[in-house]
Amino acid sequence: MINPFSLPLLKQGIMGFGRNFTKTCKKCNANRFDGILDYIFGKDNNLCFKCRVQANFFKFVLLRWFSFYNINHHTFYKLYTDSTLRKVLKNIFKGFAIFGLRIPFVTGAPLSVVWNYTKKCNLRCSHCFSDSKFKQKSEHELTTEEAKRVIDILAANDVVTVNFCGGEPLTREDLFEVMKYTQDNDIYPSLSTNATLLTKDICKKVYDTGVRSVSISLDSISKKKHDKLRNMPGAFDMAIDGINNAIEFGKFDEIIINTTLADFNYEEIPQIYEFVKKLGATRFYVSRILPAGRGKYYITHDVNKKAKHNVMKFMAEKFIENIENNHGLEVLGRGMPYFSRSCYDLSNGNYYPLCEILTGYEDKYQNLFDGNTPKLLHRLSRFFSGCATGLFYCGLDCDGNVIPCAPAGQIKLGNILKEGLHHIWTKNTVLNQIRNRNKVKGKCSKCYTKDLCGGCRLTAYGLTNNWLESDLSCPY
Repeated sequence: MINPFSLPLLKQGIMGFGRNFTKTCKKCNANRFDGILDYIFGKDNNLCFKCRVQANFFKFVLLRWFSFYNINHHTFYKLYTDSTLRKVLKNIFKGFAIFGLRIPFVTGAPLSVVWNYTKKCNLRCSHCFSDSKFKQKSEHELTTEEAKRVIDILAANDVVTVNFCGGEPLTREDLFEVMKYTQDNDIYPSLSTNATLLTKDICKKVYDTGVRSVSISLDSISKKKHDKLRNMPGAFDMAIDGINNAIEFGKFDEIIINTTLADFNYEEIPQIYEFVKKLGATRFYVSRILPAGRGKYYITHDVNKKAKHNVMKFMAEKFIENIENNHGLEVLGRGMPYFSRSCYDLSNGNYYPLCEILTGYEDKYQNLFDGNTPKLLHRLSRFFSGCATGLFYCGLDCDGNVIPCAPAGQIKLGNILKEGLHHIWTKNTVLNQIRNRNKVKGKCSKCYTKDLCGGCRLTAYGLTNNWLESDLSCPY
C-alpha cells in the first residue's frame, strides 16, 4: 500500500511546514517555535507581525488536530506548561522539517539517549553487551568536563532523557556531578545499575542529582544462578541489599527490576515476578541476550521458541492484569518488540505497549489527554511503535561516540564532540538505513503486526549482518 505521506508534493509541504516553525526569526531574534508558543499563552507579546499570524495559524491547526482525536483543548495548555512535553512537541516539528511525515516517524533529534558512561565494572557478566572491563576504564573515556560538554550538546538538541548505564556507572566518581549537571540542563537523568554499590547513602546521593528512575539487574531468585551469570560470588546478596536500600529509601518514582531471559532461568520467570512484586518494585522488565559484546558468544544460551512463547504469554497476562486490576507492577519486554504482539493477541487488540519505554498506561500519562492517552497512542501506533533505534532513540559510548542503540557499541557513527549530534542523527547512512522499515525483509515484512513490532533491528544485524533482515529471535 502506498504511503500517502511519501508523495512528493505532500512531503515537501509537510517538511516546509516543519522548517518554518523550527527556524530562528531574525526580527524576533528567537526560535520561532518557542516564540510562538509563548505568544499563544500570553507570555510574549513582542512577536513580529509575520510570527503573530503564524502563531494563530499554528494554534488553529493544533486545536483542530486535537479535536480530530477527541482531545479537550485544555490538553494544549498542559503541553505548553510541561517542559518535557514541550521538547517532545518541538522535536516532532523538527522531524517534520528534516524527514517529513513518514511511517515510522523520525524525530528531529533523539528524545532518549542511553549512555554507556564507563567500561569499568565490578562484575564480569557473561552476557554483557558492552563488553565491560573488570575494574578497568576505557583508554579514551571522557573526562568530567568533556562529559558536561556532551550534556550541553544534548540539551541544545532538546533531548528529553539520558539513562546512565555501563559497565557499572557507580564506579565513576564524577557520576553524581554529571547527573546533576544533566538535571540542571532540563534533561531527565535515570540510572541503570547492578545495585551492588547501591548503599543507603548512595541512594540519597543519586536522588539528589535529580534521578527518579533506577533500573536494577536481577537474573534469578537462586543465588547460585545469579552469581554464575555475573561471575562474582556474593553478587546476588549485594544486589538484593541494593534493591532493598532503594525501596526503603522511598523517594524514587520508579524502581525497575530487569531480568535477562536465558536457558537457565526461563522457568523461573513467574517466581521472579512474584518476588519482585513482593519487594515493592514498580516495573518488571524481561530482556533477552543480545548478540553484541560478550553476548555475541553467550547467545547460545537464548531460550528456544516454544519456551520464549510461553514466557511472552505469561508476561502478556500480567501486563493486561495490571491494567485491568491496577496491581501496580508493570511488565514489559526489552529487546523483544514482539512482546507487543503477545499482548495484542491475548487482549484481542485492546492492550499492548507501543515500545519498550512507553505503554500509555503509566500513571504520569494517564490523565494527560483527558484519560484517552492509550486510545490516542494506539491510533498513532504506526508512527512510533516497535524498535525505537534511529527513530527517537540512540546510544552513546564512554568515549563520546554516537551508536545506534546502547548494545551496538561496536558500530560507531561519529564522535559527538567532533561532529555534533544533529549532523550524525540526520546524515548518518547507517541510521538512515535502519529507518527504512518498509524495506524490512523475510517474515517480519509479512507479519500482521509489523507496524506494531517490526523486530529488534540490532538482533537482525547481529545475527545476519543486515539491519533490515528479520528478527531471528522472534518466537512467532
